Amino acid sequence: MLEEKLSLRERHRAQTSREIHEAAWELTRRNGYGATTVDAIVERAGVSRRTFFNYFPSKEDAVLGLKPVHMPPSALENYQDTTTGDEFSRTVRLFLEVLRHSAGFSATGKERKELLTANPDLSRKIGLHITAAESLVAATIDEHTEDSASAGTCERSQAYVLMAGAVLKYVYRKNEDLTSNSDPDVVDSAVEQALSVFRTAFKEIS
Repeated sequence: MLEEKLSLRERHRAQTSREIHEAAWELTRRNGYGATTVDAIVERAGVSRRTFFNYFPSKEDAVLGLKPVHMPPSALENYQDTTTGDEFSRTVRLFLEVLRHSAGFSATGKERKELLTANPDLSRKIGLHITAAESLVAATIDEHTEDSASAGTCERSQAYVLMAGAVLKYVYRKNEDLTSNSDPDVVDSAVEQALSVFRTAFKEIS
């Protein structure tokens, strides 16, 4: 996987974002989501309210570690490099990289499930975020696929994106200990295992 070269300013922004999120998540885990306030988060993170809102538009986003959905240049480069895998596996990894760069939830799968069950609004928030990521991935694939004007090609790309989402959902349900802080190599290994499972399933129903 290609690593993005971050400037000192970008590394500082990433660190501040992570510290605000971790403060928000720790307070939520300890006191509950309803009792966690922006004032408490900024105090724990050691930042001002202005800084908080420069990084997150709401308490929801801070607790979930959600950032604007965007396409990392390295992710697009990997997708366009056909030597890194077949089209389906490259689509899965493109989707994964978009999510990695726009969501930094530090909770384990079990903690996520408990939080979202207790707070349905947060579940809807994540759903909207994933939908936005899905739309970006689909648009990117359409833009960078040869013969993208072909109806068959567009339909196949859309199917790949939907299946990619299913693969990633399987990964995180099967490996509930994975978090945003997990070793990327561990996550990549889990993705590869999931791809193998899905390919076998596809063969059985084809």
